[in-house]
Amino acid sequence: MSTTELLTLAAILIGPVLAIVVQIVAERRKQIRESRVQTFRTLVSTRHLPGDPSYSTAINMIPIDFNRVRPIEKAHEEYIRTILYKASKENAEAHNRDIIDKQTKLIFEIARKLGYSLKESDIQNAAYAAGGFIERDNLMLSGWQAWTRIASALEKQNSHFIVQENEGN
Repeated sequence: MSTTELLTLAAILIGPVLAIVVQIVAERRKQIRESRVQTFRTLVSTRHLPGDPSYSTAINMIPIDFNRVRPIEKAHEEYIRTILYKASKENAEAHNRDIIDKQTKLIFEIARKLGYSLKESDIQNAAYAAGGFIERDNLMLSGWQAWTRIASALEKQNSHFIVQENEGN
């Protein structure tokens, strides 16, 4: 067999295999980008509503979606460390500002990695939540807090009846 025939045979065999490998690599990169963009979109759309379950999911997906992207890993670690810190009442306002700064830095690093042209100030200042949604959320929080007071009042009332009942026997 001549060199030309060997090269032709190699091209016939290697060409399709190489095409499949290239396709698999391209598809994998596309999937990674789609996951990263979805996490980014969720963070941006819920950043002003940290109680939103989608926000928590996105924060928890960052180590997976941005594995080995050091600036994002570092920003994520700093953000987590900051939100887990329990500030005193005197330090609460400064701590909340620090949380927002770390959150902004994290989202900015993700935007930069994905090629979006956003400024940190845009991320921090351009959030929107419908007034009705905020009112509804605050009303739900007030209701949940009221349940604790209602339960305590009922326990006191029931214990009073139990004492009266025991005294009557």
